[in-house]
Amino acid sequence: MRISPAHVRRTRHGYALLVVMSIMAVMLLVFASTMYWTSSNANVTQRNNLFTSSEAAAESCTENILATMMRDYTYGSLNPVASYTSNSMAYLTNRWPLYFQFSDTNGNTANIASVSIGQVSTAATNLNSQFVGLFGFVQPVTVASTATPEGVGYNLSATVYQSIQFAQIPLFQYAVFYNMDLEINPSAAMTINGRVHSNGNIWATGNSSSVPLTFSSSVDAAGTVSNLPSPLDPHNVGRNGNVVYSLSGQPVPDYASLSLPIGGSTNNNPTNVQAILEAPPLAFAQPNNSSAYSSNGLIYLANAADLIISNSSSGLSTALGTNLAVYYQNPNDTLNPLQYVPPDLKITNTSTGVVYSNYSFATNVSFYDYRESDTIQAVQIDVGLLDTWLTNTATRGGSTYNVANSTGGYSKGHTINSIYVYNKIPITSSQLPAVRMVNGQRLPPAGLTVATTDPVYIKGDYNTTVNGTAFSTALGDTVNTAPAAILADAVTILSSSWSDNNGAGTPLALRIPVNTTINAAMLEGIVPSNGSYYSGGLENFLRLLENWGGTVTYNGSIVVMYPSQYATNQWIAPGTSGAYYGPPTRNWGFDTNYSNSALLPPLTPTIKATIRGNYAAW
Repeated sequence: MRISPAHVRRTRHGYALLVVMSIMAVMLLVFASTMYWTSSNANVTQRNNLFTSSEAAAESCTENILATMMRDYTYGSLNPVASYTSNSMAYLTNRWPLYFQFSDTNGNTANIASVSIGQVSTAATNLNSQFVGLFGFVQPVTVASTATPEGVGYNLSATVYQSIQFAQIPLFQYAVFYNMDLEINPSAAMTINGRVHSNGNIWATGNSSSVPLTFSSSVDAAGTVSNLPSPLDPHNVGRNGNVVYSLSGQPVPDYASLSLPIGGSTNNNPTNVQAILEAPPLAFAQPNNSSAYSSNGLIYLANAADLIISNSSSGLSTALGTNLAVYYQNPNDTLNPLQYVPPDLKITNTSTGVVYSNYSFATNVSFYDYRESDTIQAVQIDVGLLDTWLTNTATRGGSTYNVANSTGGYSKGHTINSIYVYNKIPITSSQLPAVRMVNGQRLPPAGLTVATTDPVYIKGDYNTTVNGTAFSTALGDTVNTAPAAILADAVTILSSSWSDNNGAGTPLALRIPVNTTINAAMLEGIVPSNGSYYSGGLENFLRLLENWGGTVTYNGSIVVMYPSQYATNQWIAPGTSGAYYGPPTRNWGFDTNYSNSALLPPLTPTIKATIRGNYAAW
């Protein structure tokens, strides 16, 4: 038998070919699958990138709208919705690699977004984000925009939604608020028991480790926070530290600057902000009622006060007759918003027999200020007599205006609780116009805010009782007080033992005060440090002219917005040449009543802030 080896070889070659072809088929299948996967993955990546681009475009649209709204709000108020939804977005996309069609959430391309603007809350609303712990009056806004790419073959649109709060935050919720550099370098131990903010820098030192400066709440500044004295302070050279921050994470530098815009300006310049106390500019003054009583016009406190008191340029302490004038202001009475209030007193000059008309609660006085080296020519308001006048139902009593302010068709919702004083006496090298509050232990029931562009002097205890029997004269005790504020160029405290007979030659040793309590928020100016002298710091925020050995108790809110424009002489340290006062024991603290919106002082200024809320994209 013969076996052929050639047949075997041909069979083996056939199997090899089949194996090779199978392997090639598998490889082709794998390659095809890989190519398909690569193509699909590239497609998915392209679609993802396109969606991401659409989302970024939609976000840019909402951000553009919000930026415009923030500008409008800071300048005055938000505009109607249509002014934001119809804006052209071409300038945003004309240099992009892709073009997008913007629409509202209903697909309407006539609008670039859906915008909702709510009403300003009438009730105080607790705030979020960096303003936790504060309340404000909030206008809620939502913005949502859909962006659809054009000319790419895919309809991969994306929508971005954002919510935001436009908040008006009452300023007196802060224990300390400075629109400029805050310096605080007390010699005695001091505790700041409320929130602190500066739109500039904070320079803070305590006296020693055993006599520290303590911040018990949050502390933030738009600039830096340093536990050293300011480089412009020549008085506290060498001080370093001795500051205690009770809360963790404090202090916070590089914080947002908080705006108090004036007259359509976003400029927080202190001199610009001071305009709220000046007579309003012509564009916002009488007889332009619609402008004067608009949201921008009411920033000027002369337009917002219930009563306006003024005198003539010759108003001296002995002046009688028509020297003083009082006006009642009520914007709700559109036909007669500013009414002349006739005097309620008749005074007979015994030597001439001439009868003068005058006001029981307002007069002119003069006295000497040792810091300013000037004779003060002041419009003086007797708060006790003002309260009596407001309840007097007799002819020419104030009850008529009080009732009109609180009831009826022209009601403002409260009895008279605010006064603006315009002292027309000119400033000279030897005299300074001012306002003085006396007999102010008990305020009108609705409280009292006094505003003026001039310096204010307070003589004796202020706002310490609401019934004449129970008194609040201790640090932290404001149970027996009414809402109160003083807004002025500067504030000086005179004790009840002060005598107007004190003249330029009366030595400090003879100006002996008694313990004094002031319960009121204060907004005023200071004379800043300039390298040659120290501002006096927050510890000398309230000015003094007597040889204190006792106690000044102060419960309130300390707000400094601008350099003093009228009372401009520098602080001089007690015990040094030229000293005009002796230091008291300072019992100072934040009035926690101001954390309750119902207990805020009348005419409390508000700062504006923008608070981000929810963000969503789909």
